Parts: sequence; C-alpha cells; structure tokens
Amino acid sequence: MRATREHLNALVALENSLFPKDDFPLSRGSFSYHIKKNDLFVFMHEGEVAGYILWLKRKTYYRLYSLGVSAQCWGRGVAQMLLAYSFGLLKSPSYTLEVKTTNQRAISLYEKFGFTKQKILKNYYPNNRDGYLMRKQENDEIKKL
Repeated sequence: MRATREHLNALVALENSLFPKDDFPLSRGSFSYHIKKNDLFVFMHEGEVAGYILWLKRKTYYRLYSLGVSAQCWGRGVAQMLLAYSFGLLKSPSYTLEVKTTNQRAISLYEKFGFTKQKILKNYYPNNRDGYLMRKQENDEIKKL
C-alpha cells in the first residue's frame, strides 16, 4: 500500500533500526517529503510497518532510492513482495538502483528481478565503499523466484 502520514513514525523507527548514522538514514522530514512527492510503499505485518520501498520518478525511468525490511521479517520474502508490488504499479521502460558491492543478498534479489550490473561506482558510499549501478529494462524477464 502507498505510505501515508500515519506511517511516518514507524518508517523513521524502521529506518533508524536498519541504517547506522554513517549510512545517512532518511530523516522524518525526508520521509514526509517522499510520502507527498514520490512513490513510497509500505508492507504491513500484524498491523505494523514491516518494510518499505521508495522510488523516485525521473523523466524516462524510475530509480529505486531505498528499500528496508524489519529484522523480524528478514527471510520472509517481504523485499520480493515490495518489488513485485512496485513493478505492478510503476510502468516505466527502465529502472535503476545503486547497491553496495558487499551486499550480496540484495544484489541476488535484484538480479532475480532482472536487474543487471552496469558499472562500479567507486567510493559511492560512506567510508570509501564501492557500489554497483544496476538497471532493469521493462522487457527484461523476471527470473523465477
């Protein structure tokens, strides 16, 4: 479902539980802005926000800006559900994202959804950590999950 202002406190709490300060977690103000201006979806589990996905619309593509799942729901397919839900709603010829080169779990998930590594982004993340730019074209097949 689309995030609303009622989800704001839960989104901030989830973000702060997932991302340390040096990874620049989204602030309350950022979430408030994105709820109004961008495509921010939440996954609810037992009445609580258990995950979210944030897409930024560009002229010719969507950029996956952030994806988070509560530790209690890791391994339950929440990230897959959020991605599948997003692709069902967001129609675009192309999607992009950036991911740390060390985040193999996320990279594998994105590859299942048809994303491919386009290039290495040197020192893209704090503490001189590299990232990958990944892209998915709309006509790409989603691999069997």
